[in-house]
Amino acid sequence: MTDEGVGLTVWHSLSATPACFYPFHGRDAMFRASVGTLICYARSSKWLVEESILTSTEDPSEKNVISKRERFARYKPLFLRVSKVVIAIVVVGGLWIATRSAVTQWKQEKGKLQRQIESLDSELVSATQGDRAELLARREALVASLPHWTSIRWHYVVAAGCLYGLGLLPSGFLLRRALVSLGQRPRYGIVLAAQLMGHIGKYVPGKAMVIVIRAGVLARDGVEPLQATMSVFLETFLMMAVGGAVAGIVVLWLPVPVWISVMAAGIAAIASLPTFPLVLRVVAKRLIKDCTQVEEGRLGWGLFVAGWAWSSLSWLLIGASFTLLVAAIPGFSAGNVDATPGVVELYLVCTAAMSLAVVIGFASLLPGGAGIRELVVTTVLAVSIGATQAILAAIAARLLFATVEGLVAAFCWLWLRGVCVAAEEETRGNFV
Repeated sequence: MTDEGVGLTVWHSLSATPACFYPFHGRDAMFRASVGTLICYARSSKWLVEESILTSTEDPSEKNVISKRERFARYKPLFLRVSKVVIAIVVVGGLWIATRSAVTQWKQEKGKLQRQIESLDSELVSATQGDRAELLARREALVASLPHWTSIRWHYVVAAGCLYGLGLLPSGFLLRRALVSLGQRPRYGIVLAAQLMGHIGKYVPGKAMVIVIRAGVLARDGVEPLQATMSVFLETFLMMAVGGAVAGIVVLWLPVPVWISVMAAGIAAIASLPTFPLVLRVVAKRLIKDCTQVEEGRLGWGLFVAGWAWSSLSWLLIGASFTLLVAAIPGFSAGNVDATPGVVELYLVCTAAMSLAVVIGFASLLPGGAGIRELVVTTVLAVSIGATQAILAAIAARLLFATVEGLVAAFCWLWLRGVCVAAEEETRGNFV
């Protein structure tokens, strides 16, 4: 029965109420509505009382969980914004520390050369005629190798920077291939942006920031965090495996310490193991809950071969970049660079030195392999070009590579912001 019907029944049952007290037309309808309103009010009051009783008997732990979820949802945008700022500060701080360390080392090497020149000047004062010619030749060589901004071959530096930037791209295509193998299909632009921006994360201790940055960018295209993490690890391990293999092959013909050859072979073997198809399938089945989207055929030897191909191309470009950078260092003989055998030998040594330095620096877990990379590069490269030029080349590589990575990351960040703004405007236009 409706509230109005109940009101009519109550009205007729109240015969004690004299009808003459309300001598106007429509009094029945008025009283039915009034009684119905009172009944609705009573029912609503009863509902409120019952709701309060039920609320009071709820599990406190469940209420706490709900309140925590509400607070998290409320403060999630602020939390994400603060996290981005903190990550940016940490990454910029790591880049600043690496750059400052490289500049300090550059100044120290310049000071050593200046002190050696001053020592030779002192010897020339009291030297005999026979010794004077030898001392002058040594002095001229030191003066030629003295690092100065005006003596650097800047066109070589620019070319080296461009080649290094190109050398970072093949790993992005490998990352895209790995994501597709794990059932994800992000756009090429987003994947390349994630790969390039992730390089600045290696200047933060522990290397975990690389995964955080890349997974965060890939999430824009709906890539699951687990698949993103596995793909980043796969790309990194393949890159390290190929780098260790390239370095191990070349250093066999160089008079370098035994520990360098052993490290190259060991890292190549260890890094290659997780990239084999059988291991990848086992890991994917155990970690990915919905394994139906991951076809076993995609985690096969095709992915393995593609990984080695893309990584090899990347190392070849990085080696060419470092070769040009060595040629740009003051004191390096331009005649040796123009000779074809010298170029080939220098290219092989530079590629081996840089790949081995990056691989061992990665294994050290230090920010950007600080100190380790310079030690390895100097040890391997000094065999061909001398200790002084090798040290300067290692420091110059640190400065140039960090600069290129920072510029590329900034460009990708601006591009992503433009993509977001365009997407928001398109959404608003569709909504209107």
